[in-house]
Amino acid sequence: MTRQLRARALSSRFEPLSTVADDPARSRLGVVRFADTSFNPVLRDGHPELTVHLAPDDRRGFAEIWTSSRGVESGEHKAITYAHDGEYLFCAGRIPPCDEHTYAGRLAFRAALELAGKLGYHHVFRMWNYLQDLNPQTYREFLLGQAEAFAKRPVTWSGLPAATVVGSLGGGIAFHFMACRTGTPVTLISPSGARGVYVHGRLFFTAPSLDDAEELMSAATLAQWGIDDGFGLHDITTLKAYARQPGDLSLARFDCDTRLDRETSVAYLQATLLQEDRAVEFEGIAG
Repeated sequence: MTRQLRARALSSRFEPLSTVADDPARSRLGVVRFADTSFNPVLRDGHPELTVHLAPDDRRGFAEIWTSSRGVESGEHKAITYAHDGEYLFCAGRIPPCDEHTYAGRLAFRAALELAGKLGYHHVFRMWNYLQDLNPQTYREFLLGQAEAFAKRPVTWSGLPAATVVGSLGGGIAFHFMACRTGTPVTLISPSGARGVYVHGRLFFTAPSLDDAEELMSAATLAQWGIDDGFGLHDITTLKAYARQPGDLSLARFDCDTRLDRETSVAYLQATLLQEDRAVEFEGIAG
């Protein structure tokens, strides 16, 4: 399958909150709204919609829209909203603010993974976790509950290397993940801290810089993990840049403007990062 066909099978893009337009040729798998508040995931017009408190105001918010070239079925299961197209599953959930992060994480992910197993999507290949008041201790507690849930469900997990972890401005813990029915996701980790998961000819990655992302997605690096493929920065289709400070976000914007293809969909957010020594983190899709 060519990269163009893969992109049509599953794709994502960013739109302003005020102008999230429908595409009659594609079905929505899920929408994540980065706004000035948080909401539980809901089913809206046949797809899950999760609102994450990561924008200081709606003027600087945006929506990430995941779509499929196939028909989509959607529903709710124990406060988890989902949609799937026969190959890909999108799940979204939210844990209200609490002090028992391990228990709450275990409970929420047991429900989500129970659903994924019943629907036949046994390969969780990409995860996003947005934690209010993020710090190493709260994340370790949440991650323990998450891992306990995975240990008892008939699914596979590529683990932390395939997960984005960002501090939100409120709303407890919001999360969503993607799972597939076929294929075997391959997790990659580089010494620089860049990491990713390769599945169905595409690389879902996070990296502390575009240089690190470029090295991770190169043919030489992928070959070390038994993957006969390779990408360049021009192959990135969508990219989010998270930065601790406005100045760091401006530098990330300049870097993206000067080095990425003009067709790449890019979004920027100021956020708390898990690694205290990291000022910026990029996460995106190549292929």
